[in-house]
Amino acid sequence: MSAPEKNNEETNENKNQSTLEPAQEDNTEANEYRNNLDKVQRDNPADTTVYDNDNYDVASVYTLKGELSQYIDRSESSLYHEYYPGIESVQYNYILERQNPYSTNFLESMSHLIKSCLGAGILGMHEGFMYAGIWTSLVTVFILGLFIPYSMLMLVTCAQKMYVKIRVPKLTYADLAEAAIATGPLKPCRRLSKTFRYIVDFCLFLQLCGTCCIYEIMIADTLKQVIETASKQNFSLRIYIVISMIPLLVLTLIRSLKYLAPFALVADLFVAVCIITTMYYSIAVASDIRDRPAWKNFHGLIEFCGVCIYSMDGIPIVLAVENNMNTPQYIKHVILYGMTIVVIAVTITGFFGYWAWGESCRTPITTHMPMEMLPIILRFLLVGMLAVTFAVQFWVPFRTVWHYIGKNCLRKRACWERFYRLLQVVAITAVALIFPNMIKLMIFMGDFFLAFITFIFPALININVTWNEHKPRTIRWSCIKDVAIILFGVVLCVGSLYSLFD
Repeated sequence: MSAPEKNNEETNENKNQSTLEPAQEDNTEANEYRNNLDKVQRDNPADTTVYDNDNYDVASVYTLKGELSQYIDRSESSLYHEYYPGIESVQYNYILERQNPYSTNFLESMSHLIKSCLGAGILGMHEGFMYAGIWTSLVTVFILGLFIPYSMLMLVTCAQKMYVKIRVPKLTYADLAEAAIATGPLKPCRRLSKTFRYIVDFCLFLQLCGTCCIYEIMIADTLKQVIETASKQNFSLRIYIVISMIPLLVLTLIRSLKYLAPFALVADLFVAVCIITTMYYSIAVASDIRDRPAWKNFHGLIEFCGVCIYSMDGIPIVLAVENNMNTPQYIKHVILYGMTIVVIAVTITGFFGYWAWGESCRTPITTHMPMEMLPIILRFLLVGMLAVTFAVQFWVPFRTVWHYIGKNCLRKRACWERFYRLLQVVAITAVALIFPNMIKLMIFMGDFFLAFITFIFPALININVTWNEHKPRTIRWSCIKDVAIILFGVVLCVGSLYSLFD
């Protein structure tokens, strides 16, 4: 063998071996972070919050980074199977790889999905019906009741395909978004995978913070009704928003969800009580249904879509539910059965509420109940329920922010976390003071942020995940369907901006 040929062979062998080596350098930052934590723990042995499980959450991101790097190296290596013959024939079983002693069964998973969907939005569905007309709203709620579960099914299907492709047991929404672009068909776009992840995280953060704003405004509005009816004094809603901030600051200092979970369960049961009570009072005062217009205008339809999507959308939480199931292969049944209950609940509340109170509908629906002993008690219970739910909802957007800024707060970590919690609650209150109209916020959240989260992002993810599944020279019907879903989301986004500034 000549010298040039020998050198070329050695060069190719070294290149292939370097390609096939695990991407250990991707975990350098994670190891450095752990070493810093070890150092702080040695210097402050009494500080047990350094290794708090809620704070120590960097490993999954760097594991994902390493797995993506290895997948791309394997897929682009022409000699991979010469080094590891037959290794790709072993099907990765993500169900067996999950090690979660606290996984949920079918019924528990379905209850978590229903709870995440039925929040403050259901208390404003009757006002949504008022914008579009009773029969137009009734038809639209069932159409959206098909589209939203379909997007949820599309997202979890893409996630389960990605588990097998990059060989990881679970992914969050942002993880899936990053992985879909990083392994997608367009190589120039792969470098934008982190950017897409940050955009998804940003939209989820703003949507959930907006939900916290709505809860705070609803608490203030309910307090205003009860106090001013008893005292005959009339104060601005903004004053009650500031007053409601004080107990919310205390609740959000609770750093573990396990202390809030029992109260959250009671709060969810109270939502069912509100629905039953609403039906009772609405049927008692309902007039001729022919007095309610069937259709109003296109602008009202867009506004109704915003309220409806906000009231029954659970796509931000569906992957979290799937990740914690002991039988994730049945997540599709969880979505179908759970969303059926959600659609029925929001339809009943909206239809009977608008039928009873017509053009005088106001959010929350408890506003229309008479000032008797039972409705007053329900209003105070509603305030407590909304406060606890605020603390639970607040946990998710704060974890998103703390994931990025918590890496720089190694000393006195618990104190810094509480400081940033208080700061975020003050910021949410400031937004509520600027925009105290909760129904307008619901419309904007549903038509803008949830249009991205529910329709546009899942369609983009599906295109990237399923692109190579199509046979050559065939019409990509699924891509046409995904583009149509994206266009629908864009229409909702434009409509939300029009409604916000109208």
